Amino acid sequence: MKTLIVDTSTGGLDYYNKPHQVAILRIKIFIHDKGYLDGSELKAEAFYQMLHDHPDMVPKTSQPSIGEVIQFFEDLYDKGYDRFFVTTLASVLSGTHNAIKLASEELKDKMEIRVFDTKTVCFSEGIFALEADKMLQEGKSLDEIEDRLTGMREKNTIFFAVDSLTHLVLNGRLSGAQAFMGKLLKIKPILQVQNTGHIVSVEKVRNIKNALSMIADKVKDYVNNRPYEAYILYTGNPGLHEHFVQTLRDELGLEGLYEAPSTPVVGAHIGPDVIGIGVFIKE
Repeated sequence: MKTLIVDTSTGGLDYYNKPHQVAILRIKIFIHDKGYLDGSELKAEAFYQMLHDHPDMVPKTSQPSIGEVIQFFEDLYDKGYDRFFVTTLASVLSGTHNAIKLASEELKDKMEIRVFDTKTVCFSEGIFALEADKMLQEGKSLDEIEDRLTGMREKNTIFFAVDSLTHLVLNGRLSGAQAFMGKLLKIKPILQVQNTGHIVSVEKVRNIKNALSMIADKVKDYVNNRPYEAYILYTGNPGLHEHFVQTLRDELGLEGLYEAPSTPVVGAHIGPDVIGIGVFIKE
């Protein structure tokens, strides 16, 4: 059987320039009723420029239909692949994971599709796919890959800060009353992607620079003197980005980190004023 690793587009591998053989199943984003495929028909830089130019724009996202997922795998089957290991964004954040599971049942007599819920998003999700691809090239079995990724899933997190609450309100993630109080008190929430896939508020700070410093403290607490790897995730605010890079250098001694843009599908929900860090504890 010829095997291939697949990731959903929210993993950000379109922006990762080191070689890999991961195929990408793309989620759709709609702007003014026009649909785009995340990462191929709409790139992060162009999307965040759109949000900057049109701050009241409300993009919507849509998971691929079961029929579209089936067609995606049929096309790969025609290229000679008949076994797939699929890493997806957290199932609690999107129905994409379930759509792939349903498609795999439809196709089970023709090909093997194993679906793995990374329980995260952004480049953290992509890291799972890259690890699976590396192990596959080393000749590891799908069981070995799944065991390895299951262990990784318990030892990673994302902390991020939101400078503007506007987009969270426009997308219905935050009520108008909550946003009004947040703006009135100048609250900058710090959010964490937990290992269940849920995104929870872990702190509220009244200054974005303090919020970024608080994230550094959260990382220290999380890693607890264990060795770790990290990367920066961001949306479209270059000033916020530059300040965070300096904060990580000053407070954690981190330099030269990979910087991963959040894809348009992710940015549609959190807006253009987000910065954060993904952390993986080394085994």
